[in-house]
Amino acid sequence: MRSRINILVIDDHPVVRQGVVSMIREYGDKFHIVGEAVNFQDGMAKVDALAPDVVVTDLIFSGDSHSGIDVVTAMNARQPPVRCVLITSNMQGYCMVDAFKAGAAAFLYKDSDGREYMKAIEAAHEGMTYFPPQLAGELNKWERLPKLTPAEVRLMPYVANGLTSKVIAREFNHLDQPKEVDSRTIDQHKHNIKQKFDIDSSGALVAFAIKYCDDNRLDYKHLAMHTKRRLLDF
Repeated sequence: MRSRINILVIDDHPVVRQGVVSMIREYGDKFHIVGEAVNFQDGMAKVDALAPDVVVTDLIFSGDSHSGIDVVTAMNARQPPVRCVLITSNMQGYCMVDAFKAGAAAFLYKDSDGREYMKAIEAAHEGMTYFPPQLAGELNKWERLPKLTPAEVRLMPYVANGLTSKVIAREFNHLDQPKEVDSRTIDQHKHNIKQKFDIDSSGALVAFAIKYCDDNRLDYKHLAMHTKRRLLDF
């Protein structure tokens, strides 16, 4: 008889979390829910207390500076490591690539059916990697993506702060006088980034910029106060 898989589910949305828990329980005693958690800190405490074999975790926790990728990183640092299945409702390709680079065993849409969840959990438990077939092409595409240009890299901290193209252009002109940059140039840079990385909205572009800055240690959180005041005055 195959061993039971002990599972911890981490999701800050009660309805989603309870739905995932109920769906897993429908698949019999082999899949055993040992606990539920609502965010990163709660999840870490539950892992210590309950010693799950597999963690099923949301990618984004509302109002929490940590993410599901932080859960994956923490679980891989444990001895022995704990395998993780990441779930999300809004797939962005770069998130999936980041998840696997961090060591995630599987990546699923939240609304995947029970069979997909079971395949992902079993693969994680057995030391393998799993993602639905429809995501295979997306993952391959993102692994081959081009790099940002120097001008686009320079733009990232400003985009991460949600600043408009007009404000960014004014700030660049303040720093680069007498060189002039207009908002249309900034718009074009933003458009190029969206095209390169298949980003479908301004909000997703901001999220991408934040992640890029965090990964590459670009300071976007602590722009000088006088700079912030100057920007907001425009």
